[in-house]
Amino acid sequence: MAKTNSKVHKIKCINCTHASLLQWFENPVIAQCNIRKDRMVAESEHSCDLFRDAGPRKLDIKHFDHYSDED
Repeated sequence: MAKTNSKVHKIKCINCTHASLLQWFENPVIAQCNIRKDRMVAESEHSCDLFRDAGPRKLDIKHFDHYSDED
């Protein structure tokens, strides 16, 4: 088994420049990746090789008050 020297960093999508933030009702905020086109809970920790830190900013969260297939 080959060893690698790269460190795995845990990130949160809520801090990434590639994420659009969405929230339905009072549910957790969801991050939709503008590159991978998938969705994750924005505050969950995981590793991602595409992560780019957005730095300090006001969060722009799109809020929904209904569920729809078009969201």
